[in-house]
Parts: sequence; C-alpha cells; structure tokens
Amino acid sequence: MNSPVLLVWTFLSILVSALGTYSFIQPIWIFTPKHTGTFGLISTCVTVLDLGSPDLGKHRCEFYGGYFNLGSLPSGAWQASCTLFGGGCILLCCGAFLAVCTSCIPHDAVRSVTVMAGYVQFIAVLVMIAGLFIYPLGFDSKFIRKHCGEGSSMYNCDQCEVGWGLVLAGVGTALAMFCPVLSHYTDMQTTDLL
Repeated sequence: MNSPVLLVWTFLSILVSALGTYSFIQPIWIFTPKHTGTFGLISTCVTVLDLGSPDLGKHRCEFYGGYFNLGSLPSGAWQASCTLFGGGCILLCCGAFLAVCTSCIPHDAVRSVTVMAGYVQFIAVLVMIAGLFIYPLGFDSKFIRKHCGEGSSMYNCDQCEVGWGLVLAGVGTALAMFCPVLSHYTDMQTTDLL
C-alpha cells in the first residue's frame, strides 16, 4: 500500500509541473497601461486598434518575432529567464513523471526513485527561482520602454502592471519548493504520522 505522503507528493508534483508549464506559455505576464497588450515570457498579445481592419478590437497573439526563436525575445534578460524557467519546467515534468512511475515499480525500488526525483525537483526549483528573478531585469529594454513608458527600468515596469501569468509562475514555483522535502518522507506510513 502506498503511503499518504507518497500520494500527496505525487499529486503535488503533477500540479506544480502543470502550473509551471501553463504559466510559461501564457502571454499575460505584464499588461500595458490600457490593457491593449500583454507580454509573456515567449509570446505577446495585442488588441488590434486599426480602424480599417476587420479584426478591430480582437486580440492577436504570437511569438516575439512571429515564430519561436530565443534570439527574438525583447532582451537578453528575458532570453536567460526563458531558458532557466523553461528548463525548470522540463525538470519538474520529469519529476512528476518519476512520481507517477512510483505506482508502477516494485516497492523496494520506490525509495531510490523518490529520492532521485526529489533532487531533480530541487534543481528545478532553484533554476525556476533564478529565472523569475532575472525576468524583471528585462524591463530596462527598449521594447518595454516603448510599451510601458520611458520610466521603465530593472524591476520597475513603469505604467504596466503585473499579470496573472507571472503571479501563477511565482505561486507554482513556491508550491514546488515542498516537493523535494516531501520526496524524502514518502516511505512514512499512516501509523508514523499519528
């Protein structure tokens, strides 16, 4: 029988990998002043304001530069943040996969898999935190100054607002901090918890 801690760890591993990956692809990390545009880590959305356009008022979303290319991101800080946060998401997905695999492997191998997954998740959390701290350094770019105001600087996006995508990334990363800790207690039984 699987321990309750193992089940909680598996569920949390799946949850944080989904939250991290979902927030990574969302273009709503920053809002422009009148909510006419949003900027994410890898993509942007703008509201079409051209009066002659049949798409007037609709949102048009695309990768920076039209297709995904790390070099087309608005700043070097965002390129580094994309690499770090995206890499952390991949590692969290690997940790979630290992957590799910614990229900399919022999009981005597579960402990070594959970410890290994815990270390993978620990590295993922550190890398994602680094990516989240580097992201606001890109507010100093010409691109952000054009859309958010000339007062934009590192950790200050002037007239723009923080969007729910960035908040979700932070919450997902904060929750992911519990995964490496829980992974070391997955062999505890219900009687050990009482």
